[in-house]
Amino acid sequence: MARHGENIHKRKDGRWEGRYIKGRSESGKAIWGYVYAHSYADAKLELIRKKAKAAYCTIPLGSQKLTFSLLSELWLSTLNDLAESSKAHYRYSIEHYILPVIGNLRVAQLSSTKLELCVLQIISPVGGEHKPFGASLSRECISLVRRLCKYAYKLHLMPMIELSIKSVKATNEFPEALSLEEQAAVSRFVFKNPSPRKAGILFMLQLGLRISEVCGLQWGDIDLAHKEVHIRRGVRRIPTEAGKTAVVIQAPKTESSKRVLPIPPKLFVLLQMLYQRNTLGSDVWFLSSNNKPVEPRCYRKSIHGYLAKAGVHDVNPHMLRHTFATTCLQAGCDIKTLSELMGHSNPNITLQRYVHTNMERKRLAIEQTFATE
Repeated sequence: MARHGENIHKRKDGRWEGRYIKGRSESGKAIWGYVYAHSYADAKLELIRKKAKAAYCTIPLGSQKLTFSLLSELWLSTLNDLAESSKAHYRYSIEHYILPVIGNLRVAQLSSTKLELCVLQIISPVGGEHKPFGASLSRECISLVRRLCKYAYKLHLMPMIELSIKSVKATNEFPEALSLEEQAAVSRFVFKNPSPRKAGILFMLQLGLRISEVCGLQWGDIDLAHKEVHIRRGVRRIPTEAGKTAVVIQAPKTESSKRVLPIPPKLFVLLQMLYQRNTLGSDVWFLSSNNKPVEPRCYRKSIHGYLAKAGVHDVNPHMLRHTFATTCLQAGCDIKTLSELMGHSNPNITLQRYVHTNMERKRLAIEQTFATE
């Protein structure tokens, strides 16, 4: 039986079928299109996408019938110059967080007051559908709604709406970086029985690579003659159609992320040892030692296991990158150089994301400033 008003019903073979008007004949008769999925939710999402693609033909831009779901699909279809992973991330956030609250509302009927109430329901629901969003996710959802409203205004679908909502304030709490003693313990663990998969941890601890960049390394990116490593690509798993995901290999998001880094002495010794075992060529993926890359989701599990065996406190892989930044700053590295090492487009990003003073650094600053003669 179809759900009311949605043209979606369950077939005898167990699949869900949705239908939509994809066009009109010369006589004005509706031409129906169909979508199929293994769940109601997937069928509904696919139906929204199909309706949006047909909207140009069936719904005039000034129509009172255009919903926020259709608007979002139209906007996503314009992001052709955006990296596939970024576009997939936007789609996921819109479909899972924004559309359940605003999706069925008609764009022409939205006001600033109504939209702000909806956004508040998204980031901090009254009914307890989910926990209130943190600073990062609430900021992202607010930003996406603002961009969609701006797009609707550009198409003359609604007046300019300015949201006065502020995102949740970020806390000053930050996970603790690995100490120098813990970093040494990780290094000893890797050298005890070295492998490319274990060595990937040192690329994060001693060069600040992202997990996607480590997974994207090939032996051809490692120049032992000049003691350099070239960051040319990343491996990511992104959402795709009908709730599925896929592993993609992409160039770095920005030009700043494409960088050449000097290999630290200890890591260089380790890479020399591992290189002698590589007999498959320069296009072999570093972590897997074959023609298929290791995806971040799998490598993340390996990292947690390696840290436990090394006897250090468990952290998420990105914390290894933060540990690199903290260690460099404590050693006196300037922000501009650190920003370039980490592949940031602006030193301010480095300051905001990774520079967190601790008591040791505060004590050193006071002692150096007010040293007794």
